[in-house]
Amino acid sequence: MNSNFEKFAEDGYLVVKAALQSENLAPLIAVISEVVGKRAREFYDAGTISEVYEEVPFERRWYTILQGCGRENEVFGWHTLVFSEALFNLITHPKVLDVVETLIGSEIQFNGDFWVRPKLPNEKLTTLPWHQDSAYMPHTEKDTHLTVWLPLVDVEVENGTLQFLPGSHTSGLQTYHRVEGETFAVPVLSPTSSHTNIDTLEMKKGDLLIFNNLVFHRSLLNCSDIIRWSVDFRFSRSDTSLDGLWHEAIACPVRNGNNEQCLTSWDAWQTQWEASPHKGKFV
Repeated sequence: MNSNFEKFAEDGYLVVKAALQSENLAPLIAVISEVVGKRAREFYDAGTISEVYEEVPFERRWYTILQGCGRENEVFGWHTLVFSEALFNLITHPKVLDVVETLIGSEIQFNGDFWVRPKLPNEKLTTLPWHQDSAYMPHTEKDTHLTVWLPLVDVEVENGTLQFLPGSHTSGLQTYHRVEGETFAVPVLSPTSSHTNIDTLEMKKGDLLIFNNLVFHRSLLNCSDIIRWSVDFRFSRSDTSLDGLWHEAIACPVRNGNNEQCLTSWDAWQTQWEASPHKGKFV
């Protein structure tokens, strides 16, 4: 049994340092930058802002634009806006799938669920409470659904990193309810106490985090002056049912046996996207 599997089985999550290089992330960052630039030009043409802030770096530009026009982040994450070959190539990157394979074997499907998340300074919208992902993905608690989370900037406590409760996935899915003022349902019983071990994950750009759908985690408030950009997507074994999940229409097989060649091409996935209800439905 490999050490990654043992640690993942015990904790419910795993950080792989320097799993990717900057050049692996650069194409997606370029796509995001293009979206930001396009939105800036739209605001400028509408007379909402007086400049497009081209000289402001990636880590600050979207926030600067929103400040300039007196707006807040519109949604929790970007989906349709970042659909691209660059995104697909990152999701199906051999180094990413190699990590997934060590945990669930070589028969792998991409679940279709992906998000690019701009976590803005002092923003409640993207400050998530303790939760398990299966609480928001119906009927997934009996199967393993893995989230791969990649920071696109260095992440520290100050700019809103993730925290985990090691081993909390072993207790199963807890009961959730809605609380006034909270965007997401929260567990009825708090998963923490004064004796709970909380692991705060500071990560570098290029590090890879992968975690179980039942492990408790949360996202801290961004107290810095930069955007904590990240991207995440989900995988499961190829024989895992995705029935009823909103992203099932754009799921696809990505690895089979020892063949490292991705089973689905970009052209094939793009065709799925065009035929799915996802195109134009989400930001």
